[in-house]
Amino acid sequence: MAVAWYQAGRGNRVGCERQLEKAARRLAAYAPEHRGVRLADLLAQVEAARAHVPDLPPVRVLRA
Repeated sequence: MAVAWYQAGRGNRVGCERQLEKAARRLAAYAPEHRGVRLADLLAQVEAARAHVPDLPPVRVLRA
């Protein structure tokens, strides 16, 4: 998920979306709870974040 937020900060919609998908896929196997972490809640937050990926600003290409 940290990489998804990094990609979002860079304005990389595709990278953000892919990382959120990967996080959901990997965490789902441990839901609803694992070692005191409520993964069901975390997965709900991932899904909510995925709904906002299209709202990211477009990528700005800087030329050297």
